[in-house]
Amino acid sequence: MIMNNSCKKRGYDMLNELMILFMLMIIGAIIGGGTNVIAIRMLFRPYQPIMIGSFRLPFTPGLIPKRRGEIAESLGKTVEDHLVTPEGIQEKLNDGVLLKEIEERLSLAVHDLLQDERTLDEWLDHHLEKKDRMVQLRASVEKGIEAKLMSVFADYKVRPLKEWMPLTLQEQIKTKIPDVSNNILKKAEDYLQSEDGKRQMDEMVARFFQSKGSVTSMFGRMANRFSLSSTISREIIRFLNERHTKQLLTKLLINEWEAVVEKSPSQFIEDQWMEEKVHKLTMAIVGQAPFVGEWGQPMRAWSIKYEKVIQETILPSIMASASTILSRYIKSMIRKIGIREIVVAEVNQFPLARLEYMLLMIAKRELKMIAFLGALIGALVGFFQGIVILFFI
Repeated sequence: MIMNNSCKKRGYDMLNELMILFMLMIIGAIIGGGTNVIAIRMLFRPYQPIMIGSFRLPFTPGLIPKRRGEIAESLGKTVEDHLVTPEGIQEKLNDGVLLKEIEERLSLAVHDLLQDERTLDEWLDHHLEKKDRMVQLRASVEKGIEAKLMSVFADYKVRPLKEWMPLTLQEQIKTKIPDVSNNILKKAEDYLQSEDGKRQMDEMVARFFQSKGSVTSMFGRMANRFSLSSTISREIIRFLNERHTKQLLTKLLINEWEAVVEKSPSQFIEDQWMEEKVHKLTMAIVGQAPFVGEWGQPMRAWSIKYEKVIQETILPSIMASASTILSRYIKSMIRKIGIREIVVAEVNQFPLARLEYMLLMIAKRELKMIAFLGALIGALVGFFQGIVILFFI
């Protein structure tokens, strides 16, 4: 009986010891796992410091909100120095894939643009809200050309022709004067021998005698009978064919030409007349100019003439130039862009709650393992504490 009571008591004692050991393990697991969970949460929370009067509660705000500026600076420096580097971008440019893809996309965009039924003005108004921009640009082109032409005219109109006309041209004109003399004399001879010339000569002779009175008029009728006009014509033709006549006319023309080159255009041309002619010339140039003169038409109507040149010449040239420029100035461009400042600004503006949610979702499994590991370590600590308490104390 005594032995039975002793066995029962010993059994109760062992059960109590196991319960104590189990409770210590449970408490250790709760403390270990809970501590890790709290530590993970304290990385972000609270987002703002908790103040009790003028006293700030320790560990508020959380680690990441508290060190947010330092984290942003460090992250920005890391991105600029090790992630988005000139060398990395240069390597990407050198393989040609990026630029080729950009060129293909630009080519498709240009093709779609040139097939549009709208004018350039309508397209710009629709997409960029830039109304009548092409009209204004054409007006600027016309104004610029007209101003340039008027400037050239103003510069040359007061200067003698011989100062700005090429010397070779002056000499060529001068050497052509004898031929001009021959042509003038030949034309005069041909006219005198023509029916119209003979009739004009007869009428001239008749008017001469009529203007001198009745007696002279009688002699005029007698002269007509003897064909005085024919005689005068023959004499004039003989005079025209004489060598001296040609020399005289050539000398007169040369003298006139030398007098002309001594004068300025302003002595022959009025400013108002020149302004009108320059304006008409400008309108004609701009109206017939490729591309500029066609802005008022739908792009589909005239773009076919330029699409091949744009796609095969202009676009590749632009991309080649862009590649060269990027390769040469990539470092300074990255510095001016300010990758670090962009990263810092974005990190500082990013909502903490959203950042916490993203990180917890990404590392969900790992964080659970950390909490489980804390609970396991706590349970082991509780187990060893129970062994020490039960058997050594």
